[in-house]
Amino acid sequence: MDQARQTEWKDEILGEILRAVSMHAPLRPVLIFKGARILNLHLGNQRQSLDIDANLCFEFQREVPDPQKQTAWFEKQLTVAFRNHFEAQEPVRYELDSVRVVRNPPVTPHPRGWDGLVAKIKVTDQKHLGVRSLPTVDLEIAAPETLGENAVCQLPMDDLTIQAYALHRIAGEKMRAFLTSLPAYRSKINSPQREVRAKDLHDLARILETKPIKNKEFWKSAAHEFRLACQSRYVDCEGPETFRQNWSRTKAIYESEAQLSAVTWQDADDALSAILALFQQLNVFPLSFPMKT
Repeated sequence: MDQARQTEWKDEILGEILRAVSMHAPLRPVLIFKGARILNLHLGNQRQSLDIDANLCFEFQREVPDPQKQTAWFEKQLTVAFRNHFEAQEPVRYELDSVRVVRNPPVTPHPRGWDGLVAKIKVTDQKHLGVRSLPTVDLEIAAPETLGENAVCQLPMDDLTIQAYALHRIAGEKMRAFLTSLPAYRSKINSPQREVRAKDLHDLARILETKPIKNKEFWKSAAHEFRLACQSRYVDCEGPETFRQNWSRTKAIYESEAQLSAVTWQDADDALSAILALFQQLNVFPLSFPMKT
């Protein structure tokens, strides 16, 4: 199986995994889905995403605070969910090989309590029995975050609904996620530098196309979620200048990623400028959240 077919297959199986989780009653209230796949469902167009992202809800963390018990619970429930979903299909195409849930970070607890989980899932595909090693796919479960009113919705997916971030929450979180990849934040939390998340600018431009800046109620809600998201992870922001750290590097990364070509760099830059200008009018900036000792 060549790289292009592996990518296509991984996209297909991730769709099945999302359906399986959404159909399993014990998991439905525990996970809140987010990320590019959820954005695609909101907007009806595509940016390929080869993982599934979710947040854990606070209620589950309070009920099951022990990380080892969380890991065991998810391994059990995900195994049941996948087997039930795969075995109900006609004809049966997929067979679950294994589910392994690991802590993230894997060894020591996160110094700020942001421990998450990653479910590593392996399946057999009857259409590709001759393939020795199909890719392992991941379901990433982040630590709970503070959410505003109406930040979570029941989002239609085929004949199902899934618990997911509302579009204004995604917009706010995309802005926060971009900031977390920049040098100032990486230095603040004493973590290694990472590649700039240029894809978040692409996604913000997609959202702005659907929700123009004149839709101030939407963007006021997005600004509120942006503040809450920043507060949850101690992300500071002085204003547009914080977003534009190493801007030439951000541009270079953006233009090097083929999957972002549907939105030009100039359009992404203009979209961010429009959003930031409105946030300035709304007195969103500055944001400062000192680290807890």
